[in-house]
Amino acid sequence: MNRGKVRNHALYFLGVLTYVVALIPFLSVNLVKSLILIPIIAYTLPIMEYLQPKIMSLKIGYKDVLLIIPPIIPYIFLPYDEIVYVLIPLALMVLTFTLYLTKHTMWGNVIGTAFEASISIVWGVFINNSLFLIPSIYWLLYIFTGALYVEYKIPYRKLDKRIVQISWIISLVLIIGLSIRNPITLITLIEPSIRYLIPGEKLKSPKEIRDLGKKGSKKDILFVVLLAITYTLSRIFPII
Repeated sequence: MNRGKVRNHALYFLGVLTYVVALIPFLSVNLVKSLILIPIIAYTLPIMEYLQPKIMSLKIGYKDVLLIIPPIIPYIFLPYDEIVYVLIPLALMVLTFTLYLTKHTMWGNVIGTAFEASISIVWGVFINNSLFLIPSIYWLLYIFTGALYVEYKIPYRKLDKRIVQISWIISLVLIIGLSIRNPITLITLIEPSIRYLIPGEKLKSPKEIRDLGKKGSKKDILFVVLLAITYTLSRIFPII
């Protein structure tokens, strides 16, 4: 990679938060595997950054494919009955490739972002977090609709805000159904519900996209912090 290359900070930021989500609620995590996962992630994220533009332009070669193999190896040793969880990010990855191949770049960006968030599912299994699934689903649906929200706000994107609203309404139905035994976790959904159900007008200029990203990053951190606190409390005090 060129030393002067501008880093894809959003990819790394999302990757780090995805790792944190995989640890929630921190009660049954294998500490050794959690530490082993860190260098795996440290290798995976730069490879994802390197391959992303190649995938978007469909200029990926066999040498590039070889780079994907090392970060996949640890997951081959997952328990047989938990391999099914790999199917979710795998399906999103295949769909991302398909969308770029068919020149649906915007949707490729959205699904590609959701793919990165979905890796929390695999990481949660890897570190033996028996309670990972609900936080990971919260995170995946939040990031998916968030990616749609960003694409809607971009001035030159022809995306109706109703797509964002419908996506979040469907997400709310799914999440609420999963949260019957831990309703306190639903507090996490207040801010994104306001943002996604009332998305406002499009940005007036592409120059505003950077500020949108900065504000979005702060809200992503808030979401993860609230998710960690509320879900952990719901497991410690199940009567809440």
